[in-house]
Amino acid sequence: MLGVDLNRPVFFRFSSLRFFRAGEHHIDRVCEDDVLLLVYEGVLRFDEDGVSREVGPGEYYIQRHGLTQRGIEPSDAPKYLYIHFSAEWREEAPSVLPFRGSFDYAGLRQTLEETDRISHDGEAPLLLKTAKLYEILSALYSPPPADSVAGKMARFLAGRCAEPFSLDLLCREFHFCKNHVIHLFQKEFGMTPVRYMNLLRLKEAEYRMEVTSDSLESIALRCGFPSYSHFYKLFLRKNGLSPEAWREERRIGKRTLRE
Repeated sequence: MLGVDLNRPVFFRFSSLRFFRAGEHHIDRVCEDDVLLLVYEGVLRFDEDGVSREVGPGEYYIQRHGLTQRGIEPSDAPKYLYIHFSAEWREEAPSVLPFRGSFDYAGLRQTLEETDRISHDGEAPLLLKTAKLYEILSALYSPPPADSVAGKMARFLAGRCAEPFSLDLLCREFHFCKNHVIHLFQKEFGMTPVRYMNLLRLKEAEYRMEVTSDSLESIALRCGFPSYSHFYKLFLRKNGLSPEAWREERRIGKRTLRE
């Protein structure tokens, strides 16, 4: 499942509480922002790129930028907070907030009201508004339980990114067959152990690419990839850029910030 990458910066745009009238429809639009919807009463209905969506009380939904939303069916007088923001998206992983889920309205009510108030305060600094968004995202994010079997496997892998990896390693360490290991990971993380390990290695490679001047080939090998070509293929698939282009983009961004 796709979601917001919480390892990357998230930028607040604006926010407000919204109360629909009876029979009111969602607006037809293509929004350039990501939009977090937190519904606490009624049901919000809309189509997103031709797929019908319903968001009920205690549910959140993140409308992804660039998609077409249409209010084909009337909503059931929903009350909700919406937040326009900008973020990077990734497939589900330990650091990704899925695009839909549930939330504790009683526990978040005060934060939602404060977010609405601060958003409409023209003198409130962007820092405070962004802090409220991060507070909400933190409340919505649920990392895998540390004591779950899959969580223990994940920690085991995290300490061995640079070492050779195979499913047999997990099977021997945790005394499960391959099918059961894969099932546990799929249920907890939405991916296989091999894909999980590749994402860990890519994350470490991205860090080294940003903070060191080491060659891409040496970084790939130090992060556990068997070859540069294998690293290149996985990196391109994840980021939509070659390692060379990605690194240069980050360097340009840092130079711009310094200027």
